Amino acid sequence: MPEHAHRRSSKAFYSEFVAQSRQWTLLLLLGFCLAVASTFFFSYRAGRAARHAHWQNEPIQPWMSVPFAAHTHHVRSELLFQAIHVVPNPRDRRPIREIARAEKLPVAELIRDLRNAIASANPSGSEGAPPSGTPARKPPAKAP
Repeated sequence: MPEHAHRRSSKAFYSEFVAQSRQWTLLLLLGFCLAVASTFFFSYRAGRAARHAHWQNEPIQPWMSVPFAAHTHHVRSELLFQAIHVVPNPRDRRPIREIARAEKLPVAELIRDLRNAIASANPSGSEGAPPSGTPARKPPAKAP
């Protein structure tokens, strides 16, 4: 075999090897990016679910606002404002402690009124009213 032919075959082998190497590198890089993206996506979803589970049915505390308490207990904020005899305002983000001070009532009394309103809005075994701004859904009709 002449040396000239040997050079061509080695160049052809090298160029084929480099071309395959680039394809594998791109494929591995794409797989790595996909793995990182899916890790971030599912981590975000898991964190969001954990935060939601943490606040769900949290007992009412003096630092909470009325809309926050309504959201965590799945009732309309207007209902809770009416229970404590305050003009309903979904933008009112004052803590319950401040509302009690403004109304000259003990915080415990306001919290008790809020709990009673939540209990009456969510009788045991029901899903309760949707949060403020969400239209109520009708239950599906039962088949005879």
